[in-house]
Amino acid sequence: MSEQPKPPCEQQEILESLSTMDIEQWIEMLQRADRSFYNMMALEVWSIAKTMDTLLPGFWSQFMHNRQVALKKFLEEKQAQRNGNSEVTAPQK
Repeated sequence: MSEQPKPPCEQQEILESLSTMDIEQWIEMLQRADRSFYNMMALEVWSIAKTMDTLLPGFWSQFMHNRQVALKKFLEEKQAQRNGNSEVTAPQK
């Protein structure tokens, strides 16, 4: 869905209010927007997973297992990079 264009007078009001904000207000506004975006993404992921779990029972548990394996492998690779070791072993089951 695309966002409706704002009327010119509303855009002007927004621009004027932005020009009077100090850096702390900018940071707070950006943090709120970031939290809102994160929450929307989490809701979308949950709705997709819920739908898939309804269509394919066990989807969510398999997804979470794969995620855990991928995270473990990622952390092992990061640790290997820190240690200067380029060889990474397959994750242990």
